[in-house]
Order: sequence, then C-alpha cells, then structure tokens
Amino acid sequence: MKEERAVRLREYGLTIGTMGSNAAQTLIIALLPVLLSRYTSSAALIGAVIGAEGLLAILVPYWIGYMSDHLPNALARRFGRRALFLWISAPLMTATLVAVPFIEGFWPLAAAGILFFAALQGFVTPLWALLIDAVPDERRARVQGVRGAFQALGLAFGLIVGGILFELWEPLPFVVAGFVLLLSTWFTVLSVPSDRGHEQPAHAEKKKGPVWRSLLKRREVRWFLIANGLWNGAIDGIRPYIFLYAGVVFGISVGGTSGLLVFLLLGVGIGAVAVGRLSDVIGRARLLGISASLCGIAMLVAYFPRTSSGIIWLLAASGLAAASFIALPFPIFAKLAGDEAPARQTALFIVSVGISRVVAPIVVGVVIDFGARFDPELRGYPLMWVAAGTMALLSVPALFKAVSAARAP
Repeated sequence: MKEERAVRLREYGLTIGTMGSNAAQTLIIALLPVLLSRYTSSAALIGAVIGAEGLLAILVPYWIGYMSDHLPNALARRFGRRALFLWISAPLMTATLVAVPFIEGFWPLAAAGILFFAALQGFVTPLWALLIDAVPDERRARVQGVRGAFQALGLAFGLIVGGILFELWEPLPFVVAGFVLLLSTWFTVLSVPSDRGHEQPAHAEKKKGPVWRSLLKRREVRWFLIANGLWNGAIDGIRPYIFLYAGVVFGISVGGTSGLLVFLLLGVGIGAVAVGRLSDVIGRARLLGISASLCGIAMLVAYFPRTSSGIIWLLAASGLAAASFIALPFPIFAKLAGDEAPARQTALFIVSVGISRVVAPIVVGVVIDFGARFDPELRGYPLMWVAAGTMALLSVPALFKAVSAARAP
C-alpha cells in the first residue's frame, strides 16, 4: 500500500514543473502586452508578438522531441532523457524573465518575448512526454487533472499575484516567477522514476518514416488536433488582452484586474481537480464536449457586461468549463496516438496548440481593432469574447468527428 502511494505521489510530482512554466508563460503573455502598449496602440501588432509563441510551438517541439527520444544513452543515463532538456530550458527562461522589465522599446521587448517562447517550447515537450513515459493510460486523466491544478496555480500567479506584484515594483513578479520555475523544475526531475529516467522509448526505432506523417493520415487524429487548436484558441486568443480589456471597459488597474481574475482561477482550480473523477463516470470525450459548449456560451454572454461585478460569475463559469481543456485533451490524444515515439507524439499535440497560438491572438486583435471603428469609447475590446466563444463552440463538432472516426471500423 505504501509502495503504491509512493508511486502515485511520484506520478503527481512529474507535473509540478507545469506550475513554474505556466506561471512564467502566463506572466509574459499577460504583462508583456502591458509593456508593449507603451510603444504601440495596435492590438493586432501586440497579438502578433504574443502569437510568436505559437509559431515557435510549430517549429521547435518536433526537434526537441526527436532529440529527446534519440538522446545518446551516455547522456540519458547521466542527466535523464527528458530532464536534460528541462535543465537547459529553465535557466534560459528565467534569465529572459528577469531581463524583460528592464528592456525599453517595442522591438527589443518583442525580441525578448520571442527568446522566452523558444525556451518555453524546449521545456514543455519533454515535460509532457514524462506523462507517457511513466504513467499508465488508466491513470493519465487523474494525473493530468493534478497537472491542471498546478497549471491553475501558475495561472493564479501570472494573472493575480503577478498583477499585484507588478503594481508594487514592475520587475518583482518576473524575478519571483523565475525562482518558482527553477524550484518546480527541480521537484519534477526528482520525481522521475529511476527506471524511466534514461530508458529508450518503446518502439522508437521500429517504424520507418516520420511519426507525424503516419499519425496525420488518421482521420480521428486530424479532427482531434483541429478541436484541440480551437478550444486552445478560445483561451489563448484573449489572454494577451485581459488586462487591457479590464482597463478600457471597466477602468480598473492591473492590480484591480488581478483581484477580478480570482474568480476565473477558482473555477479553473476546482474544475481541474474534479474533472479526472468526472471523466471516469461521464467519459473523457463526452465531458470535454460538454465543457467546450458551456465555455463557449459563457464567453459569448461575457460580451454584454459593462461593469466588473457583472462579469464575475461568467469568469467563474468559463474557468470551471475550461478546466477540461487542461486535464482531458492530452490523455485522449495519447491513447489515440499509441505508445510509439512519445516525445514526438507530444510535440505534434503541442504543435496543434502552437498553431492556435499563432492565429488566435492575431484574429482576436483584428476583431478588436475592427470593433474599435464602431465602438471607439471601448476600443472594440468586448468583441474579444465573441471571437473566443465562437472558437470554443466550433471545437465541439470537430471533437465528435474525431470520436466518430476512432469508433469506425
């Protein structure tokens, strides 16, 4: 019994790095636009800089995954097949974080953000591949649910604590986030089972030809990746504009917005813990479809409030529903894809997120700029909810096309 408990604690420990990486990522995505807005008034241009994260998520993960799967055994035994890439990426992310608040000028800030996003993609692929390496399929939804709770803590830091610290001294949240990133990375590496730290992934060399090509030939995989891009786009499309939206529409500061976002994060945290157990009863795909529908509806309704009190419960409902986007998609994809070349499969999943992170912030920024022509007082910012809600709702038919294709003989 004690041994089983220790194994489960190690499985949960593999996800702790998500807290640090998500805290750092959320901080950059939320506060870099605030710094950039000092040098430009274009929401689309700010969205393009943040969208660079998605471009790097298309270009970087496959090569990181390939190198991780094929790391020479001598290096893998000494540093860990996944851990080596975590230790390289985390300090680079930390150095960039600390530098950002001291940089002046739009393009230097944009360059720092792009460097951070490149290091982030070198971190996320091996971190998520550990779930396939060391956690059996029947446990992945629950472990991913715990990852969701850590992700919610990271979001809480980036959106709430980060905003408050930013009001006190602008560099402070960036320094603290760097420390949290390094500490959580250390805990994750400690949690890697000793028999999984360097072993070659199963079937890594048996199948000839690119792994992605064989996966993308399957209809269920293609439709699932489309759905994954859409529900991530719903979230990623509005993240760069949250503080700007609250300042323009509600007239509140970065610190005041952080207090408002407590309700969103409460919903995400509660939902992330509950979703693993609910999926055992309802089914992963069905629960994900219900959640995407509820999230989309809540976002569409969020267009209407013009006071901060009017949007509180919609933020909580959106967070509760969006928790499924954290906990369920990756276990579903891992089961669809199988166990071959786990890091490269993980990279393909991340690329689908990356595409949405390129497109969604730009699309939402264009919608905001378009809306500003008709609503100059609010500069078009309420329309960001309409764009995001539409993406969430479009993910539902794509998800069920994936489910239908997987069941087809």
